[in-house]
Amino acid sequence: MDAINNINLKVPFSEKDQAKSLGARWNAELKLWYVPIGAEAAPFAKWFADSPPVATGTNKPKQVAVVQRQSVDNDMDAINARFRDAYELRELDPE
Repeated sequence: MDAINNINLKVPFSEKDQAKSLGARWNAELKLWYVPIGAEAAPFAKWFADSPPVATGTNKPKQVAVVQRQSVDNDMDAINARFRDAYELRELDPE
């Protein structure tokens, strides 16, 4: 069962070396460990933060859609915030 997206992990500090030796990667920006795309997900099961988006027969499209939808929602929130900020700045500028 290979990861089709990065899978976030909840790895206690005392187990970080074990997770790293299995192939987990550290995301310094988010400050969390994750299983990279294409890696075997099963060895990391005890550290799964959420239900992992992995390819498992019939439920693959549903899980991919959920992950993509969350990503789109996050992107739209960021875009809307930038437009809102730009619009508010124009309202304040009399030129």
